[in-house]
Amino acid sequence: MEKLLQWAVDNSNKNSLSEQAEAIRKGEAKIDPSKYDPRILEAILGPDDATRMKDAVACISNPEETVENKEIALDNLELLIEGIDNACNLENMKLWPAVIEQLSAKEPQVRKGTAWVCGTAVQNNPKAQKAFLSHGGLEPLLRLLDTDQDNEVRSKALYAISGLLKHNAEALAAFEPLDGFNVLRRILHQENPTMVRKVVFLYNSLMIDNESLAARLVHDHTLDDLEGILKTYTTEHDDEDMVEKTLRTIHTMIQKSQKTPSDELRKTCQAAKDKYGADNLNLVESEWKDLL
Repeated sequence: MEKLLQWAVDNSNKNSLSEQAEAIRKGEAKIDPSKYDPRILEAILGPDDATRMKDAVACISNPEETVENKEIALDNLELLIEGIDNACNLENMKLWPAVIEQLSAKEPQVRKGTAWVCGTAVQNNPKAQKAFLSHGGLEPLLRLLDTDQDNEVRSKALYAISGLLKHNAEALAAFEPLDGFNVLRRILHQENPTMVRKVVFLYNSLMIDNESLAARLVHDHTLDDLEGILKTYTTEHDDEDMVEKTLRTIHTMIQKSQKTPSDELRKTCQAAKDKYGADNLNLVESEWKDLL
């Protein structure tokens, strides 16, 4: 390292070198490979993002690596693919198959970190969503969500599925044949309020994107499930946020499906309004009229 620093001092004005290095890091300047030895540049500036991504995937794919090292590699990879260009480069560098394979890793820490990487890559990124689907990534994510014994793994799987489905008609079309909506319904009948809350919120987002979905959810009795959640968190638990999100999703469902609420549903909505107050539940007067 001392030789590298001496080389830098000998070959450039100190202030100029510092300014050039900072500009390169920010992407405001490009390296002229004819002037500098790439090995020295890499030692000074560190490897480029593509190299770091390849190294991270190589680490998580190596059965000889420790779980701790794999966790570090996944954290680094997740940070790198927060950038849309890097997320798209997972496909360009043919890294998706190796990443998706780790959704089936024996270590829950690796499954969790991999699902997190997948979710970050596909969020608001149509190119990455298309690539992920083309490599069959949805099915192993659904398997984690439905059957994994680790709640943190399931939470990250739901995060990834949500990012994949939102604003993505192709992914939504692939979701139903894989029994995806029944997987979501099973979560509504579990006792993990964090997961229930996320699924309720996801339903609302998906129905806003796709109006025909509301009628499908009414037909498979998801509206009844939501009514049960509303009743439970109004009468048995004190969770205003859950009640607010459930009311919002119920309203979206009945509005877009043109379903008339049953007398029982009206009573449940009224009980929630009486307990928490109309203003606190953030529905306007016209929305309350639809529900009551």
